[in-house]
Amino acid sequence: MPSRHSTLAPKVPSTLAPDEVAQKRTPRAFVRPLGLRPRLKPKRDALTRVRHDLRSLVHSVVGYSDLLAEPHYGSLSHEQTRFVDHLRTAAEQLQELVDTCIELTRPVNDQFTLELPDAPIGQALRRVRNTLVSRGVVCDLTIVSALEARVLSLDVVQLERAIMGVCMVLTRDGSVTVALHAAPVGQELVIALSASDAGESGALRSVEEMTDEIGNRDFVRLKLSEVLLARADADLTVSAGLDAARIKLALR
Repeated sequence: MPSRHSTLAPKVPSTLAPDEVAQKRTPRAFVRPLGLRPRLKPKRDALTRVRHDLRSLVHSVVGYSDLLAEPHYGSLSHEQTRFVDHLRTAAEQLQELVDTCIELTRPVNDQFTLELPDAPIGQALRRVRNTLVSRGVVCDLTIVSALEARVLSLDVVQLERAIMGVCMVLTRDGSVTVALHAAPVGQELVIALSASDAGESGALRSVEEMTDEIGNRDFVRLKLSEVLLARADADLTVSAGLDAARIKLALR
């Protein structure tokens, strides 16, 4: 580095006062006005890191549980198999809770995309049905033919997650069949969902109105579905017996 007397050093006009000379020689990159603090990253960055680390840990538990269940590492007794299955189920439920916490702490208007793509209604609902089937839920889907050519501007993945959560509650994790019926009612798309053993549903109510009547796990699932649907300006109501539900979306 050149000294202050080197010919390579920057020249400071001799007419400057001593304090001005010192200011000229102070690197600007290291000066910050008093009272100003560096801007913190958005909260979502921290939540994303938390979710990533938690997901990695949960995946490790699930992975090692699967390895323990493999005959290659030795056979397990009936009781040991039950313990491993319980551990794996608990890890999957923990992952579901982590994802729910992240979604519930996001602002309602916090969207990752500025403009949502147009999705054909029939295609979107068939994708939902296929996902339900892959999770072991038998789903009977009925779409009014007039809706096949209609499109909606929405996040299909969010819609899929929302309907999945509702169906898992209605079917008690796939123990019964669920029926989805989509039809236009006025300027709205109405998706009616009902379990095969549903009784008289009576009046449908919002999840918030039934807070004290729903168990923890069902409430968390339905609340997450409600939040995801609200981002698409959709409305969710459910029956008192948690065996029927209705989703309303505005049609264009």
